[in-house]
Amino acid sequence: MNIQELLKVGYNALKNVNIETYMLDTQLILCKVLNVDKLFIITNRDFKVKDDDVNEYMKLIKLREKRMPVKYILESTEFMGIDFFVKEGVLIPRGDTEILVEEALNEIKKNNYRTVCDVCCGSGAIGISIAYYEKHVNVICYDISHTALEVTEENINRHKLKDRIKVNESDLLAEALKNKERFDVIVSNPPYIKREIINTLMEDVKNYEPFIALCGGEDGLDFYRKLVIQSKALLKKGGALLFEIGYDQREAVIKLLEDNGFKDVVCIKDLSSNDRVVKGKLI
Repeated sequence: MNIQELLKVGYNALKNVNIETYMLDTQLILCKVLNVDKLFIITNRDFKVKDDDVNEYMKLIKLREKRMPVKYILESTEFMGIDFFVKEGVLIPRGDTEILVEEALNEIKKNNYRTVCDVCCGSGAIGISIAYYEKHVNVICYDISHTALEVTEENINRHKLKDRIKVNESDLLAEALKNKERFDVIVSNPPYIKREIINTLMEDVKNYEPFIALCGGEDGLDFYRKLVIQSKALLKKGGALLFEIGYDQREAVIKLLEDNGFKDVVCIKDLSSNDRVVKGKLI
């Protein structure tokens, strides 16, 4: 089969199951299989594809038909202008989380912070992006998931940041407390979706992205409660704590920080005008 024929098969298959991005997804999947860019498949419609590649393409199209996120299929996503390796078992970084990274970078520049902790690191996108754009910081990434640790390690190596980023297994900040670490900044996008909401999420999310990275307990606040208390013992004086939050968690998370002695607590909205980041300082 040639490229034109394969694209038609993919378009029809994904359109039939109501995937709105059926054309783009099909093109990206074929680009991955052939290891070419989009320009190649647009300008070489008669290119004959080897049988092995045809079989691989059909297999991946079937995965997308079943609603596997295309970024898991491609094993790649862009975040903060950087290419990250992702696979099943880690949350796919979202554009909204870039607000969290931008706020952390602002605090680092303004206060000349040097030591950063990214807890519940997943793919490592937050901590790695911070180290990528701020050359003088050192970062420790923590996660309890072995898959997350492997993916973060791969991304650290991919961007040649091994000299400034470490990744360790930990249940939240337990290891940091045990090792008596001290940080200028603690940043986290913890699981924050209410348990009862999980089943209402899009199929791509609820069937494929890790439950452990989504569910924040009955009210969505379990991890904030633990992390705020742990952070008090780990932040240096004048240090900053930054969280991504759900759109309806502003007041609850602000209160958690303020009740635990954090000052200058503010909430920042994302580009859709939803409350997205809460930050505070330990004065």
